[in-house]
Amino acid sequence: MADNTGPEVLGVGWCRTGTSSLKVALDILGFGPCFHGRFIPYLPEFRKQCYAYGVGQRKDFPVHQLFDEYKAAVDIPAGLIPVLLDAYPTAKVILTVRNPETWYASVQDVIVRLHRWVLRPFFWTTQLGRQYTAIIGWGLDYMFKGDLSKENCVRAFNMHTEEVKSRIPEERLLIWRPQDGWEPLAKFLGMPVPSTPFPPPQNEGSREMLKQIGRFIKRHPLASMGMRVYDHSGPLDFDAV
Repeated sequence: MADNTGPEVLGVGWCRTGTSSLKVALDILGFGPCFHGRFIPYLPEFRKQCYAYGVGQRKDFPVHQLFDEYKAAVDIPAGLIPVLLDAYPTAKVILTVRNPETWYASVQDVIVRLHRWVLRPFFWTTQLGRQYTAIIGWGLDYMFKGDLSKENCVRAFNMHTEEVKSRIPEERLLIWRPQDGWEPLAKFLGMPVPSTPFPPPQNEGSREMLKQIGRFIKRHPLASMGMRVYDHSGPLDFDAV
């Protein structure tokens, strides 16, 4: 375990806004280890605590126990963003953003469909499935308050952007897109601009989530049946990721 006292950098952009690119960039700039949501399948204690917090079994989240070892954290479950901002009040904050319409299309294709048609009805048959369902469901409920319509999701996305801008002092906040590249990111963090090209777009987070869910579905007949019966919006190719 790294000897850190908590993240110096918090990425508070929602999933599908370039969080994987930000994670790679932060690692290169020396802000590793960097937490990313794609690690969750391999962090049983994190899943356990997220599940307990998300379903209301505990009122506090052991943020220092789970995050103090990291030098940065991005792709944080949405319901934990306020918790981390409170726990690490001097951390620099990076808000990854993208066009709300294209963001919604990306989220709808990968996350919302899986939760709506597959996770809720069938994943409660195993502990891992229950944890996945609770964490993703909790995040969606936190972000969208139960309304997964395009209009509401886009509104919530824009509200999150404005809430972060109003909460975080200007000197601690960078609003950033992967296409902005190294210069604003390095300047904000007080680091020299790397000589290496900026990393190309990263999709490991979504690929890892789909691989994990795909393995689960292939191992559990009820979930596999649920994919065929309930997902009327078209198949997700788990083997292609």
